[in-house]
Amino acid sequence: MIADVKSKIRDLLSDYKYKIELHTHTSPASSCSEIAPEELVRIYKNLGYDAVAVTNHFPCDRFGVTSTEDDIDRWLDDYNRAEAEGRRIGITVLFGAEFRTAESDNDYLAYGIGRDDLLPACQLLGKDVAAFCRRFKNDRNIFIQAHPFRNGITRADPALLDGVETYNVHPHHNARVGLAAKYARENNLPAIAGTDFHHHGHEGLAAIMARTLPKDSFELAALLKSGDYYMTVGGDIVLT
Repeated sequence: MIADVKSKIRDLLSDYKYKIELHTHTSPASSCSEIAPEELVRIYKNLGYDAVAVTNHFPCDRFGVTSTEDDIDRWLDDYNRAEAEGRRIGITVLFGAEFRTAESDNDYLAYGIGRDDLLPACQLLGKDVAAFCRRFKNDRNIFIQAHPFRNGITRADPALLDGVETYNVHPHHNARVGLAAKYARENNLPAIAGTDFHHHGHEGLAAIMARTLPKDSFELAALLKSGDYYMTVGGDIVLT
């Protein structure tokens, strides 16, 4: 019976054919990662993904009001290398960032952003997340709290958020995905899934499946806002 239900769900969603990873980190932009940008892209191409978002850390202890265009360019070099390799081998590389303000150790995934958003963001990282959102958020971007139930993390005001990363499957952290999913449902917040890929051995464990393939970060934000996708975790379907 369960196998029949799963088969029917897969048949129902067969037109959601594009597989997209939403949460990855590369080295050296994210010092916690051991994966070079070109290697990241080749890994996800070999796993059969259609797109991968590069969401390197953009924290207040590295960027701030004294940050320069050169600082931004050095951080962006990882994304640019990944995007070039993606074009070469045939996989879409999408731009994102994982912000952390001075208020707490909370992390926030942002999509629907570009290079021009980064220096203004530097001016806001020393503020609390409410002040950051008032100045940073706009109609084109989307702001999602990452792994909100990890140790040391507090939940942001739901009114500030466009969604919650309920299924974060980094194996070295307890994301308490059940609590995160319950929290998203109770606060009527869209849910996303991400591998939070840093190291060999846990690549491609979570994704969203979409009807259309976003060509850039802004189309990705629009897709996530639409809710027209479903999630996979470890290859199993999680409906949104």
